[in-house]
Amino acid sequence: MVRSLPVLGAFVVGAIAYAPLYCFPLLAPEFETTFHASRELGQMPWTMFLLVSAMASPLLGRAFDVFGDRLLLSMGVVLIALGWLVASAATDVAFLIAAYGVFLALGLQLTFVGTTTAVARRYAGVAGLALGIAYAGPGIGVAVILPLAAGALSDVGWRSMSLVFAVMSLSALPFVWLMTTGAAVIVPVRSPMRAASAGAASAGAASAGAASAATPRGGETGRGLHETAAPGAIAASQEPLPPGSRSRPDALRRTLRTRRFLILLVGAVGIGCIDEGIYQMSPRHAVAQGISPDLAAVLLAVSCYAYVVGQVAGGGLSDRYGRRYIGLLCAALIAAGATAVFASNGSTLAVAAAGYVAYGFGIGATIAIRSAAFSDVFGGHNFGAIFGVIAVAYPTGGIIVMNIGSILYDRIGNYWPVYGVVMVSLLAWTVALVIAGPRRHGLHARLAHVRARLPG
Repeated sequence: MVRSLPVLGAFVVGAIAYAPLYCFPLLAPEFETTFHASRELGQMPWTMFLLVSAMASPLLGRAFDVFGDRLLLSMGVVLIALGWLVASAATDVAFLIAAYGVFLALGLQLTFVGTTTAVARRYAGVAGLALGIAYAGPGIGVAVILPLAAGALSDVGWRSMSLVFAVMSLSALPFVWLMTTGAAVIVPVRSPMRAASAGAASAGAASAGAASAATPRGGETGRGLHETAAPGAIAASQEPLPPGSRSRPDALRRTLRTRRFLILLVGAVGIGCIDEGIYQMSPRHAVAQGISPDLAAVLLAVSCYAYVVGQVAGGGLSDRYGRRYIGLLCAALIAAGATAVFASNGSTLAVAAAGYVAYGFGIGATIAIRSAAFSDVFGGHNFGAIFGVIAVAYPTGGIIVMNIGSILYDRIGNYWPVYGVVMVSLLAWTVALVIAGPRRHGLHARLAHVRARLPG
């Protein structure tokens, strides 16, 4: 039970922090109506939110290497509450831009980076399932709030709703303390033989001159990935050092210069395009295709429930069978789901619902796999700073896809270009995962063992 408390706290903090913020697809039309703004201008608060998130991520990531999780996460929750207070009093789009681009951006990024680093450090080597459960919180929160907000928005107005969101945000403070309780979780090995073989493999990697004297994470548990990168980006440091370089193998600057880091960074930008493109733009596309706004909100909520299942199932399966194999299967689900979402209309609601379910499951699992893969490859004392730099990628992808979608909608009247960006981004992520993702040795032997135990 004690081992589960950090994950429970992270689950609730994520649900409370993300749920109001990701009601933006419902609030954006209200903003545009209130301030007589174009769609391009109406998306500007979210664009600034993503931009500031990207710019602040490296600094905030380093802060989690220096200061305690609890202090910074508490600051994040308070900033989110202040952001909703500023939004509720906005008299112009500029105030909304300030609310989203300063308070909400910094607050949510503190929460996101802090949750990821806290969980990854406490569940090192088996972070896929733990991060999957933690990331399921935002999905559950958004799935619950979206239909409620859609039904209440016309009655209470977006200003009163912003005040409710501010109060909700402060209620996350007790769960921040719960999330930061306890030390690292130690997962017992399954068998002495497996532990011995994993330890021998880790020792061999260390003797190659790439590893530090630190105890390897993941392989020795018998349940994590057998990834030579942990801790301290050891696998990334297998790349030849630049001529004359005296950098330590696990040094931060050394890691950020490796090809592996750059490839995964590009893949993470792709994930930002995929997630933000479908989530933010598909409800408006659905309305343009003849689906009512209320039903579009319900379909998006269904996607959020599937997202939660994908987070937990995808993260757990990737712990067992490897990040790459499960990641590729989820990429196929995203492709099928996104195609169904964009191709459906008011007369093919079943297709739309199936598409949202497939997309939600696929992107939920992909985000869990992404963070677990980064933890596998770059885990160590610099992980906060490394993940902070990587966290720049997601909002960068969101900025790209949302501005392309909004600008082209004002020009051509539809959101189909978003679908094209999503497909290209999905290809970029899958290529990055295959080339630079964690390596899972012994997969075929494990699959053979599973098949041998199946009846018949």
